[in-house]
Amino acid sequence: MKKSRLTLKIFALIVLNDVGDTIAQVFMKKGLIGHAGIMEAASSGLLWLGVLVQLLNFFVWIVILYKIDLSIAMPVGSTSYIFVPIVAMFFLHERVSLLRWVGVIFIILGIHFVSRSKKPIGSP
Repeated sequence: MKKSRLTLKIFALIVLNDVGDTIAQVFMKKGLIGHAGIMEAASSGLLWLGVLVQLLNFFVWIVILYKIDLSIAMPVGSTSYIFVPIVAMFFLHERVSLLRWVGVIFIILGIHFVSRSKKPIGSP
């Protein structure tokens, strides 16, 4: 099957997938806070909500992989590395260092370059 190029619709699906992943990670982290161990945390509704969101995300990812090459989907899918520090600051009250923000800027640049790249001439 010939994979399509990165369209706005596919890019939106990838961003939706990354937003879902970010939400799932926050739910799971919040579900683990205040529990003495993993077995105790297993009763947390937020933990299981995070697992459910992650499962739904899996099916979105399958659609993405059906429509576009993995070599494009994965780097463009790095938007979660942008969303997670922002969400962690606001909802988990974590501190994000300046060096980490510089890394996020490099990730944004990488996403830009990968999304603009084309397949080499003569490749399938």
